[in-house]
Amino acid sequence: MDHPSHSDFVAKERQKLVALCRAMLSGEVSFFEGAVQVCSLSGNIDAPEGDSDLEAFTLIQSETDHLPMKDIQHRWSPETISRLQPEFEKTEVWAKPFASKACENLIKRFTEQ
Repeated sequence: MDHPSHSDFVAKERQKLVALCRAMLSGEVSFFEGAVQVCSLSGNIDAPEGDSDLEAFTLIQSETDHLPMKDIQHRWSPETISRLQPEFEKTEVWAKPFASKACENLIKRFTEQ
């Protein structure tokens, strides 16, 4: 069985990152949800350590790690989710300016190769 080369793997992970960034910019994926996914992909794209565009998403994840992701919200009481809704909305307003720029930078960087 053939295994993909490291460079093929990195290229596919970068494609996933670009698609995710586009989804965040279009509003299809929230910056809150997207940050977790970006952080998950970041170790697989051969980006330099301390990459400021990726660190933007590390910051979002760090500041919101107490909030439940959509895929587990059904385990939380509806009252709690309702009570947290303003915080979800505030997170998006806070993150949008710098996360949008980081998304644009990552898209540009990984589609120009």
